[in-house]
Amino acid sequence: MKQPETVYPDISDILKAKAERRRDIARRSFGEKIAMMEALRERVAPFKRLREQRRAAKRASASDNAP
Repeated sequence: MKQPETVYPDISDILKAKAERRRDIARRSFGEKIAMMEALRERVAPFKRLREQRRAAKRASASDNAP
């Protein structure tokens, strides 16, 4: 009995856009790359704070339940 062939979606457009973004970033100056990373840190900061709060609460909960 022959296995059915798996058909994967065409992602060539996604891969092309990703390559274009990489080339764009590679053409930027060092200062522009630093600015790009600083902007990324600012966008991620709220998620990082929430993660740290969750971890602190989990540690507190674990220490409260310890014998």
